[in-house]
Amino acid sequence: MRTPISLKTLLVMLLALVFLLLALALFFAGLKGTRDFLQRQLANHAQDAATTLALQLKNDLTRNDMAAVASNVDALFDSGYYQRIAITGSAGAPLVERRMPVRVEGAPDWFVRALPLDTPSGRAEALSGWKRSALIQVTSHPGFAYRQMWHATLSTLGLTLLFWAIASLLGAGLLARALRPLGEMERLALRVAKGDFTHLHELPQVRELRHIGHSLNLMSDAVGRMLGEKSSLVEKLQEDLYHDPQTGLANRTFFLATLVDVLHEHADTCGLVLLQIDGLSTCNSQQGREAGDRLIRAAAAAVRAAEHLPAEHVARLDGSQFGVVLEYADADKLRLYADELARNTAQALRGLDGEKCCGVHVGAALAEGADSSTLLARADSALRDAKLGPSGTSRVMAGETQGAANLRQLLREAVMNADLRIEWQPVLSCGDEELEHFEAYARLIAPDGKTLPAGAFVYLAEENGLVTTLDRLIISDAWAAERLHPSASCSVNLSTVSLLDSGFIAWLTGHVRVPQQLFLEVPSNRLATSPAARDALKQLREAGFGIVLDRFIPQANALTWLHDIRPHWVKVEGSLCRQAKDDIGTRAMLKTLCAYARELGCRVGATGVEYEDELQVLCELGFDAAQGRLFNHHGPATPETV
Repeated sequence: MRTPISLKTLLVMLLALVFLLLALALFFAGLKGTRDFLQRQLANHAQDAATTLALQLKNDLTRNDMAAVASNVDALFDSGYYQRIAITGSAGAPLVERRMPVRVEGAPDWFVRALPLDTPSGRAEALSGWKRSALIQVTSHPGFAYRQMWHATLSTLGLTLLFWAIASLLGAGLLARALRPLGEMERLALRVAKGDFTHLHELPQVRELRHIGHSLNLMSDAVGRMLGEKSSLVEKLQEDLYHDPQTGLANRTFFLATLVDVLHEHADTCGLVLLQIDGLSTCNSQQGREAGDRLIRAAAAAVRAAEHLPAEHVARLDGSQFGVVLEYADADKLRLYADELARNTAQALRGLDGEKCCGVHVGAALAEGADSSTLLARADSALRDAKLGPSGTSRVMAGETQGAANLRQLLREAVMNADLRIEWQPVLSCGDEELEHFEAYARLIAPDGKTLPAGAFVYLAEENGLVTTLDRLIISDAWAAERLHPSASCSVNLSTVSLLDSGFIAWLTGHVRVPQQLFLEVPSNRLATSPAARDALKQLREAGFGIVLDRFIPQANALTWLHDIRPHWVKVEGSLCRQAKDDIGTRAMLKTLCAYARELGCRVGATGVEYEDELQVLCELGFDAAQGRLFNHHGPATPETV
């Protein structure tokens, strides 16, 4: 691809060419004038010499003294200024003739051939009385004229080039001064493209450029306002559809969809917690609805603060019940969390419940491979058991699972021996289902030969300080497989812990020589409390890596990060994608999100797609690509089999 030429360079080249053509025109005009002048000089010189010689030879020719005639002719011819002198008698017989071959000294032969000089002869008659005694013809030698014309040409050419150089430099300087604002205007356009809607602080003085600069300022304002309005629209749609207006938590619809999506990825480690405020109706009747609302908001704050969780994992399910989804939990961790949640919530309500009419109970259950309905039933059963005890009681329903200690040991051995399996899922474009890239999934091989998904052990890697080593191992294996077929890009999930490790970043940039073919996926909810991680993503983007915001939900902060980071891909949370087919509000929100992302230069991908009718709806909404179980018919493809 050719490097584009700048307008300034193009205009300078055009200006230099115009001045060069003008200088050459002046040069050739001067050369022609010199040539014509010298030809006239040669003609006049020959005629003067012929006339003078005719007067000198008049008496000698009358006496027929040919010796004197020849002597006078030789004296004139030997001066070297004449090419030919001839004297012809009255009867036409030649009397004297002297001829000199044309030799030019002081001028190159090619110059003589390129600019031949006409040398007309001068003619005069020598009279004896009233009768002509002889005809005298004189032709000047052009050698001196050629030498003079050559020197004049060199002098004229030098002055011409000097004029061209001075005129070009002055013109280029004036042009550069006039076009200097174009650089700032170009930078403004690039800043607008990156979402920095600034202004030209000083408008150009050139009228046309001033108008363009003013238009750019107006465009910056308009684009910023338009994107702000779309961002606000997406936020409002998401807020209205999926959030409880009283507490700001996710509502039941969104929470249940999120639970289904979490179970798709973390069925072996997912835990569900239900918190119930009992006696709320009694409190409302005794103290008024405002008191009840204060209790609900206090309980919501306690649930939200119990552990740092994505916003969609904490919800108000109905008037007095809250739900929490934990992606990574075992029986011990779930029990500790449930106890802490019950205790903290009861304490938060104790100071507000003057009549002591409300109680708090918590029930929790591990998924252990169950579906959402079964898991909800288990957690509800545990909640009913908890209600048999006093306020602040919690109960956990968990069967026999692989112990966390055994899983930790298995993880350490896998990291030490670099014994992970990489599986691949294609990301296909909407419509033609062309391959966009592969997403790599890490699998841990258990002693019984079964494979455990990343969700089953990533949280243990984070707790035991192994996550950065694990990310290196996964990226190394995925990149090695991708190198077998360099035309197929791949994506790898990356933890925010690794993003904050300068040693890991240095290793990544050194290990991956073609960063454009590696996409780094980071869950959007993990960026909530880490501005440094967001800065690291932007730096990796500048280094050439593809950036993907995974599990994206269009909330206020997420839209801000989308605008700030400008990832190459945005992969929308699967629960939202699956709702689009049946929920008109979700479709409106996702369509607006796709339009907003496209204006930021981001592509939008759907995740968790299982059915053709879901895919069709998503493609109509403006999604660029999709991935999920629907595409299992593509087989266990890997980059080397593409």
